[in-house]
Amino acid sequence: MKRLAMIAALCAGPLAADPLDLIDYEALFVQNATDVEEATETRSLLRVGDVILIRDPDLPRTYAGLDESTQGAMGCFVSILATIESAIQACEADLPAEQVATQADYRARALSFYAENTFPPAPLALVEERYSALVASQIEGARPFCSNLDLVTTLADRVFSPEGADEVNGMMSLPRLPVAHPCL
Repeated sequence: MKRLAMIAALCAGPLAADPLDLIDYEALFVQNATDVEEATETRSLLRVGDVILIRDPDLPRTYAGLDESTQGAMGCFVSILATIESAIQACEADLPAEQVATQADYRARALSFYAENTFPPAPLALVEERYSALVASQIEGARPFCSNLDLVTTLADRVFSPEGADEVNGMMSLPRLPVAHPCL
């Protein structure tokens, strides 16, 4: 799985705390001010269910989220789906029909999950728009993989396999903020 995570990271660049940029971290910290822990002079922590939010002005985007559930970070999964989709578009390649159907199903379910679990909840149309923008933003970065498309197809084979289906179903079984860390 580490190789697959590396592929996703290379195509997506540094993962944001929320790859679709829909979680209002500041509002969560304000709403839950009494639960905020001061970890250091600059770093504050807030637990929201199975997710720990980190606020630190020294971070590249001030906020980060760490999914401590055993299910996997949904933001990471959405990033992986976008990576596969952008690589397929960039390289003008095709997945097998069964994987295309699985990709469409996972995307629809993951984006619905995202819409329902971001804070505040977001309209599905906005989530889909942000996802499409994420895919488009990764196409240029995916082009170098076209000469070695087996890296992407290996990722697709893993994600769209029966074992992958068990992981994906488990990942979507527990409502929580769709943060991106840890990624696989």
